[in-house]
Parts: sequence; C-alpha cells; structure tokens
Amino acid sequence: MRWALLLALGGCASFLSAAGLCASEPAGAAARLDGRAAVTEGDLSDWQAAQACYGEGALTSRRAALMRLVEAAIAGKAMLLAGRAGISDSDLSAEAERIDRETRAPEILACIKKALAPRERYLRVFVRPTLVESRLRAFLIRDPGVQAGPRGRIEKALSRARKGVMMENAAKEAGLAYSSSTYSLAPSTDADTAARYGGGRAAPWSPFEEDFIRRFLQELKPGTLRKEPIETDYDFRIVRLLHADGVRGRWTFESVSAAKISQEEWFKSLPKMKLEIMDEEMRAWIKSIQGNPRLAAAEIR
Repeated sequence: MRWALLLALGGCASFLSAAGLCASEPAGAAARLDGRAAVTEGDLSDWQAAQACYGEGALTSRRAALMRLVEAAIAGKAMLLAGRAGISDSDLSAEAERIDRETRAPEILACIKKALAPRERYLRVFVRPTLVESRLRAFLIRDPGVQAGPRGRIEKALSRARKGVMMENAAKEAGLAYSSSTYSLAPSTDADTAARYGGGRAAPWSPFEEDFIRRFLQELKPGTLRKEPIETDYDFRIVRLLHADGVRGRWTFESVSAAKISQEEWFKSLPKMKLEIMDEEMRAWIKSIQGNPRLAAAEIR
C-alpha cells in the first residue's frame, strides 16, 4: 500500500521535491518520469559539453547523455520511494567539495566547471548523478531490507551447520552455493596448485587471499565453523576451516555463499515508473535496449 500511495500522489510531495522532480517543469523537456520533467534538452547539451572535456575518444553523443541522465533520475526516485532521504543542496555542495579534494584530473574538472557555468548547472548535471550513483551502490549493498532474503538463507545454512549438518548439505537445503578452497600467503610451487595456473609455474600470490586469511581464517582452529556470516559487497558467506599449514602459509576451508540481490533484481521488483521520451527516434532506441537494470523499473512511452 505504501508504494501505491506514493506513486499515486498527484501533488508535489516533499520526497519528490528533494529529487528535483517537482519544480515547475522547465521548457524543452527531453524525458519525463511519472509526468514530471526529469531531463531537459539543456541538460543533454550540458552533459555533452562536460564529456567533451575528457578529450578525444570521450563518449559525447546525445544518446549517451540521455541514457546517463535518465538512469540517474530513475535511481534517484527509486531510492526516495524506498524511503531513503532526498538529495539536498547541502548534500550537493558536500559532494562537490569531495570531488574537488579527490580528483586526479584537476584540469579536466576545471574544464567541466567552466563548460557548465553557472554552478547550478554543474551541480545538476555533473554532481547530482555522481552522488546518486554512490548512494545507490551503498544502499543496495548494505540496506537490511534489500538484502533480507540472501541474509536469511545464509543464516539458515549457518544454523544447520552448527547442528552438525555437513556444509555441502546445508548449502543444498538453502539453495546456496558450496565450495572448498585453499588460500595462500605466498606463491606456491606445489604441482597440484601450480597446474591450476598453467602447469609448472608458481601460483601467484594474492593480496585478497592474504586479507581473507588474516581477517577470517587465522583465528579458527581446523574443523571450526566461523560463528558469524562474512558480508562482502557481493555476498554473504559462512566458512569452516579444514586445514592450516603455517609452514607453507596455506589455509584450506569450505564455504557456503549467498549472492546479494543485484541492481537488476531490485529494480525489477519495483512498481513500474512511467518514462516518457519526447524524441521519437530516441524513444525507439531506448525501447530496443535489453538488460539495462534501471530500465527494468520503467514503462517507456
């Protein structure tokens, strides 16, 4: 009911205003989202001008501009409807300051700011989409509601493993992936390991494997199941240490993993937004695109 109520609102509710979707409609709308101007022709021109600052080979087409800005508009509204806070002017200013501090290409950034002067255009077309993307990624990765399904399945498998069920069987019961692996702190010359990397040459040392060993395996005794699931940006995982060889720096373990809900899965789960593309040729092009996660949440008109 909450989704239906929010989508049915005809007035300019504060959560839509925060997304920049409720001001009086600018002239020259290129795309509307649920009846409100989301991208203007001016936005398209500004985005193209900004991209031109990256030099020869930069993607500056009108199609690319429309897609990038439409994706940001869909993502921004989706998060608002999911109950996330909107983007305020202070948020945009803080993000602009972060970009200033962290940029590795100050000349390009200066070019973009000049092309998108005054500052309001820069904040709208360059800073806002950047902030939307970073917030979306953090939201999808960490939000307990979004990832409740995978977390519940991995906790079920962990509970079964604690009761003595074999890890592989616990994985099958929960519909999850099972694997066994050996991670090393140093390159290995063992024939069986080296064969995995082309035969006869040492397996490469992996900083990821070292970090995983030090954070999650070294504290365990062989045969011990880790008490809590491991959460990464991509999955939830439970592990049991099988064997530790301190001399050769090798740890063998078994694991059960539950992949996190992907962008595409989440956007497909949302009520459809009505996306109107004003230009007929552009509309036909966008309709022909397959596999874009954002467009999965839109009914294109």
